[in-house]
Amino acid sequence: GKRQALRFERVRGFGKIMGDTRKFVRENFVVFFKTILFIVGPFALLTCTLQTFYLLNLFHPDDSMRFNKFGSYIAESTIFTQLRWAINGFITAMVVSHFVKVYREKGAGNFEVGDVSRSLLRDFGGSLLAFIIMFFSVALISTVLGVIILGMAEVSPETGILLFLAGWLGYILLRFPFWYFVFSVFIARTSQKKNMNVFAGMGLAGKVFSGNWWSTWVIFFLMWLILYLIGTAVAMPAQIIGMIAQMASYNINEQDTNWKLIETILVSLGEVMKTLIDAVCMITVALQFYNLKEKTDGAGTAELVNTIGAKEDDESLEYTY
Repeated sequence: GKRQALRFERVRGFGKIMGDTRKFVRENFVVFFKTILFIVGPFALLTCTLQTFYLLNLFHPDDSMRFNKFGSYIAESTIFTQLRWAINGFITAMVVSHFVKVYREKGAGNFEVGDVSRSLLRDFGGSLLAFIIMFFSVALISTVLGVIILGMAEVSPETGILLFLAGWLGYILLRFPFWYFVFSVFIARTSQKKNMNVFAGMGLAGKVFSGNWWSTWVIFFLMWLILYLIGTAVAMPAQIIGMIAQMASYNINEQDTNWKLIETILVSLGEVMKTLIDAVCMITVALQFYNLKEKTDGAGTAELVNTIGAKEDDESLEYTY
């Protein structure tokens, strides 16, 4: 029979959000990952390769040390890792927002990668502006916090240690709801028939998110943990071979082979695979956004009630309570 599309506009509890994420990915596996591979993949490959190549040349046993303190290396590598993660995350959120939009308009099994691409192209200016504003907003917040912490840390070593511990605790508490909100702006923009501008999307995302901090934290912590374990397992073969290549690069008797280049390629491919798997989290972002939106305005329930009696397959409809 005809496959029923999953309705995003309904209230869901924790278990239902996790279960519907799995259901959505399973039922749309081919078209979803083809979309992520063909549209997000090239950007992920570029950013992962640049980051990996830079970090391998930043600190390597056969190179002269560029830093007097190991902490400087940790700081710089962390900055580039977060930068790459943010860029890939925003691009993925942008693509998935249009994937969900096309899915809601056409239904399950009725569209291909080209439909998502055309939706993106029609909204190219709005999507690009949203990417720029959200990226630089996050960069500005991170820079201001970093400068404040660095300035206070210079007061004394004890203050620095205390700030480091407090910073990690704050990061753990803030990370998952913060990134949910940032990514949900892209989902909010495409939640209506006519795409919103980025500021309207931020307003809607903030409105429905208000008062749901801890429930969102739990959902996205568990989703992050699941995807992290899956991504690590999938990327592990490439990373293990990369480690072997790294050890081979220490052998001064094998100068003909550019093991550093091989290591860069393998580690980059591992990071790309993890990035593509992380795209599943954006489906959870969309489900949580529509869950909170439905709790706020009940638009999905109202629309469903208006369709009762208008179609022959009313018994197949899902109801929101």
